[in-house]
Amino acid sequence: MDIRILRSQNKLKDNFAELLKTKELKDITVLELCKKANINRTTFYKYYTDIEDLTLKIEKSLIEELEEEITNINRNYLLTYTSSIVEKINNNNNILKYLISKNGDHTFLRRILYKVYNESINEWRHLLKKANEQDLDNIFNFIIEGSIGIINNWINNKCKEDPKSIAIFINKICMSGLSSFI
Repeated sequence: MDIRILRSQNKLKDNFAELLKTKELKDITVLELCKKANINRTTFYKYYTDIEDLTLKIEKSLIEELEEEITNINRNYLLTYTSSIVEKINNNNNILKYLISKNGDHTFLRRILYKVYNESINEWRHLLKKANEQDLDNIFNFIIEGSIGIINNWINNKCKEDPKSIAIFINKICMSGLSSFI
């Protein structure tokens, strides 16, 4: 890809993340983003049809990145994956952080976490002898919603806590709940 194209797209993404710090996704306009990024609207429309298209393309790219991590997980799919997401948010991804935040796409983190639904349920079928199919689905949903709450709280507190501590906390809560079904 041409370096100029990449530079323009990165400028748009970075400034989009900056806008998400203070504005809700639905309130961001192409004109506002282009002014902030110091990029012509024509350039924006070369790559994206609107803000929603920009958001979807960014999310797709982030999901593809995270899907690579799934292939490296051998056990505890949901718990390991959640830890990976927390690490990724902390390490380098302002755009990921702001897409997940209260101003971003409220379904994005849920969609990311559901990527390991089948693997997690299959693993739990073998481990959680006292759980039926409905229990497994409920457990997964409970863990997802709790994890989303904890991650959102962590982001809203500007990620002050160590990401490993957040991941360990989520894992402790999940493991204590799962243990009652063993």
